[in-house]
Amino acid sequence: MKNLLLVILFNLLAFSGISQVAVDTSFQLPVNEKLHYDVYYKLSRIWIKAGLANFTTDTIYTDSTKAYRFVAKGYSMKKYDWIFSLEDSYTSVVNYKTLYPIRFEKENTEQGVWVHDIYNFNPTTGEIGIYMETTDSTPVNKTKKVSGFITDALSALYYLRSWDFDRFNPGDTLKFNTILDGKIFEQPIVYLGRDTLKSLSNNRVPMIKLGAVVSNSTFFRGDSAILVWITDDQYRRLAKAKAKIVVGSIVIYLNKRGLESFGPE
Repeated sequence: MKNLLLVILFNLLAFSGISQVAVDTSFQLPVNEKLHYDVYYKLSRIWIKAGLANFTTDTIYTDSTKAYRFVAKGYSMKKYDWIFSLEDSYTSVVNYKTLYPIRFEKENTEQGVWVHDIYNFNPTTGEIGIYMETTDSTPVNKTKKVSGFITDALSALYYLRSWDFDRFNPGDTLKFNTILDGKIFEQPIVYLGRDTLKSLSNNRVPMIKLGAVVSNSTFFRGDSAILVWITDDQYRRLAKAKAKIVVGSIVIYLNKRGLESFGPE
């Protein structure tokens, strides 16, 4: 199950905006944010806590430019290596005002295979310098060109939160460009309207619901196999993500002290 945690938390949200996306200019990403997630494998009525993921946000300066730094780390529970075994680390640095990527680095180990990717972005020329290496291959250096806005797999999760969802109608399908595994691609996402989720404290919390469309996959089931819930408040934090896989499903919940937390229904 290649890069399973990445697939669920990053790949499936790896959407960068083009002209169809309306950005809420009044929204500001929280600084010094720390979010923690529990990852479950669900088979029928059986729930297994299979992994953890932590996301942190702070600000830095790079070449005198103020930037957000997003860091995400995830790992599987050792006793459930039979489901998946991985350890992931991602860092994304983006322009503080525009969220355009500056640098992205990924390092993960899955089933003993180490993967290391670095992307350096030049918004002026639209060029992306790409460095990729694994334990099974020699290092690769290449350059790709992109026009317009783009995100990496981690910064996209934060860019998504800046959208003006009041401008969308349920059923609207938006398509976005992103770079993943050294490739630039377009991925559709469907706005499914407003919803609520029941928190662990038994509150009904307003949510924004999205569906990611995945086609021609041997891993996911269905043409709209991924559902995502974002808190409909001033923070717009990812609260839940659910993906149908070949056998069972993977469900991710926000679980953080001091915030509304969520878990298996």
